[in-house]
Amino acid sequence: MIITVYNFKGGVGKTSISINLCLSLGWGIITNDFYSPLEDVLRVDQYLKVDPNEDINKYAGTENIIYDFGGQIDVRIVPILLQSDLIIVPVMCNAIDLKVTIGAIEALEGLNKKIIIIANRTEKDEFAKIKDYIRQKFQYPIFELKKSKAFADMFNEKKSLSSLVAEGGLRKYTYSSVTTQFQKILDYIQNTPS
Repeated sequence: MIITVYNFKGGVGKTSISINLCLSLGWGIITNDFYSPLEDVLRVDQYLKVDPNEDINKYAGTENIIYDFGGQIDVRIVPILLQSDLIIVPVMCNAIDLKVTIGAIEALEGLNKKIIIIANRTEKDEFAKIKDYIRQKFQYPIFELKKSKAFADMFNEKKSLSSLVAEGGLRKYTYSSVTTQFQKILDYIQNTPS
């Protein structure tokens, strides 16, 4: 299976989602984002950073891989988007992110309609706002990931969200909500045909 995490907008949590997918599924990550912090969290054998002049398409066909593409528009990623079994589009609840995300989804669905949307780092009623805004144009599945310190701990301790919760203690309580939300995404992925 090939999963691509992408949005034109930077700073919406693409890499956090990709890293937790990698740690949860045991898959590798390929990125074109030169400034991605993958090396701070993952072992060298878990990720590959593609140089700006390198052909990303030579990795096409690699199974059980996550592509974590930077927010820039990069024509090299089109073949990967076409082959993806699932494209995950993270979005946050502010006017700019929502507007850019609508544009990204419009561009993506011209290539591949196997899209899900993740309302990322939500607080209070933001999930409902994001869902209402997206539903005006699209009917793709939308998942929520609440704002949580769990993602910072995932980066610091190099462990998946579910591994942090499994340690017990306060984390079991404080991180269980976002871990349950992420598990819904994992369940969807595991039930998506490749």
